Amino acid sequence: MKIKDFMRVKRVRNSDDLGIQYQLFAYFVSKHYNISLWETLNMPLDIFYQSLNWAVVMQEREDQERSKESLSNATSNETITLDYSFLNSEDGEW
Repeated sequence: MKIKDFMRVKRVRNSDDLGIQYQLFAYFVSKHYNISLWETLNMPLDIFYQSLNWAVVMQEREDQERSKESLSNATSNETITLDYSFLNSEDGEW
């Protein structure tokens, strides 16, 4: 399937991919503003680009805030090994 292949590669390789990229942007704008795909595809191009820019910026901001929350709520189960070998040495050798 072209869409799955495009999403796996995550880059535009040819004109088909460019069309899929445009569809992806239209889908993103539609989801962000909770409007139909038809409405998005029929927007004037300058409005579409501005809507896409705002949607991307706001998504990045939400992702950053979500990441900060995850870090603050996360508990670490990491084990830290401590080196006490200096206790076995003579005074002043460490």
